[in-house]
Amino acid sequence: MTILNIIIISALGGGLLTGGTLYALEIRSKKWENLSTQQSEVINSLIEVQNSIHKGEIDLQKNLTAPDLIKVPCSEEFIDKNGEGLCREMFCRLQTREGDGASQSECEEIANLNNTISILTECKALEVEIDQCIKVLDTRK
Repeated sequence: MTILNIIIISALGGGLLTGGTLYALEIRSKKWENLSTQQSEVINSLIEVQNSIHKGEIDLQKNLTAPDLIKVPCSEEFIDKNGEGLCREMFCRLQTREGDGASQSECEEIANLNNTISILTECKALEVEIDQCIKVLDTRK
């Protein structure tokens, strides 16, 4: 074997090895590209699901803070018959849900006042002594 034969065989072997490596890398690159495309599709679909969930949460918050909820307790007929306590309490709670209105403790104070008025009214209607009523009222709270 001459040097020329060795060089030709080495060149052919190196060319085949290099060509085979490049071919394998190309196949692997396409495989990674397909995988990347699939991952992008999955991520995009997850983003769509997440956006729809957030939209649903926003719609729910809008429904919980809708002024329609206080139409009945704040109507003139209801206030004339039952007083304005429930209207005030519900309006306060709607303002609390929006996050920049009343605090929860303010709404609890309104509810506590409404409960106190209801208990005192019932005690008066049943002709129970006020002292006993106050005793029951204090132990109830």
